[in-house]
Amino acid sequence: MRCRAFQRIIIFTLLILLTGGIYTFSPGERQAVKRTQGFIDAVNENRPGDVYKYLTPELRNGISKEAFIENFKKERSYPYLTPLYFYLDEVKLSPDGKGGEAIVTVAARLPGEKMHFNLTYHGGKYYVEAFKDIVDGTYIEKFSRL
Repeated sequence: MRCRAFQRIIIFTLLILLTGGIYTFSPGERQAVKRTQGFIDAVNENRPGDVYKYLTPELRNGISKEAFIENFKKERSYPYLTPLYFYLDEVKLSPDGKGGEAIVTVAARLPGEKMHFNLTYHGGKYYVEAFKDIVDGTYIEKFSRL
């Protein structure tokens, strides 16, 4: 009798884990929107350490978190730059859900200005391809043009 109850608990636990795994690790619009909004919130709240965790693995491989934070702060400190603030307009995913594009409105810039970010799906999460100029250091060139 105790063995049967134990088997039911094990089966129930496995079903919960399997169902949770499918929900959590399947690519889809809901997860893409949630991750993109997390990225946007980190940018809007000027939290470069959190922005870093949303960048694609390829971008993160190009710079340490500490160096990214330093570059991000330096880039945002230029006196003529307006605060960077995004509003999510739309997320478009590829048919397989493993890639896509986020379209955002940029506030405090030209009215109606839009930015497009590529999204990629790795290891159960969506990542954003953004701030390449901060990663590779070319952001510094714009200071000489202003």
